[in-house]
Amino acid sequence: MNPLKVLTISSVSIWLGAMAFFSIFVAPAAFTVLDRESAGRLVTTVFPRYYLFGAVLGVVGLVGVGGQFFGSGGRQAPWGTLALLLLMLGLTLYAMLVLEPQIQSTRVALRSAGIVPGSGAPEAQAFAGLHRISVILNGVTLLAGLALICLEAVRSRG
Repeated sequence: MNPLKVLTISSVSIWLGAMAFFSIFVAPAAFTVLDRESAGRLVTTVFPRYYLFGAVLGVVGLVGVGGQFFGSGGRQAPWGTLALLLLMLGLTLYAMLVLEPQIQSTRVALRSAGIVPGSGAPEAQAFAGLHRISVILNGVTLLAGLALICLEAVRSRG
């Protein structure tokens, strides 16, 4: 198998593994074991690193795709893989640079006003809406990564 293809598949696989581990194990465990405030602080501390890790792995994957394209003189163009990787990277960068700062400022406003997340207050509803968008973006990123791995598996067989 082409080493650049291995680079792309490996970077996306590591990215997906980290996403799944955090979403399935770390975040739920934090909210089970810790009080809501402490769990929120933990997750708040992890998320910037989580998104940065994904962005770095996305760039590594792009290097692999670009290397495949340019290394073949433009004959091997994994356009589907490129599109899925750009989608993943774009959603991750949006979450990291736009959504996460909005969530943080909303969380600070909640804390300073003494409002509990999950209450019916407008600020709590705004936080819940931003959290929902974050969950959706992460879900789409995860599904795009799975689709990319499946696409590459099919391409390898063909």
